[in-house]
Amino acid sequence: MNQKPEEELKSISIPEIEVEIENFKKELETCRQLTKKLLASENPSEGIYFAKEIFESQQNKLRLEAEIDIRQRKINRMRLGMEG
Repeated sequence: MNQKPEEELKSISIPEIEVEIENFKKELETCRQLTKKLLASENPSEGIYFAKEIFESQQNKLRLEAEIDIRQRKINRMRLGMEG
């Protein structure tokens, strides 16, 4: 995974953070597509469910959204001169 502790985020530049954000956005889109595919593949009449996989995909989606938000806030703080 591309997770980095907050201390490491302090030593990277805005363009590097923007690249990470783009990578997370690509991963997020893949995650959304997987969730849709799993939901469409369920067939209750035949007993075909993907509850665990859907839950894990949704959890991953939330994690990715948080990672993007953290990095966007970091960029905003850097641009305001609050962090170096």
